[in-house]
Amino acid sequence: MMYADDTFYRTVYCGQMDEAEFARFSVQASAYLDAVTFGRIPPDWEEESYAERIRLACCAAADAYRCNEQGGGIASETNDGISVTYVSGIRKAKTDEERLFDAVRLYLGSTGLLCRWV
Repeated sequence: MMYADDTFYRTVYCGQMDEAEFARFSVQASAYLDAVTFGRIPPDWEEESYAERIRLACCAAADAYRCNEQGGGIASETNDGISVTYVSGIRKAKTDEERLFDAVRLYLGSTGLLCRWV
């Protein structure tokens, strides 16, 4: 199930990906939401009071997937001189999973959907 569309991503979340990129990453993001919520997002989720939080979490996860694919630990990069600087020290890079879960937790942390108990 897709939890956010390109219109929501651009107008409400104010995302920067183009439509094709968002379409690809939002599929992964929606599947990730199903996994971390243990399938507890109800079929009629758009009727729930936290529906916008679910859409925002999907957009944030899509951005995190994009960041992970681009090598999330890169601090700066130049093209012509082929220079890449990686995050280190105090600004230590997060793992791909940490980046994804942090993005989702920001929006769904207070809904109870991420709780591991039944």
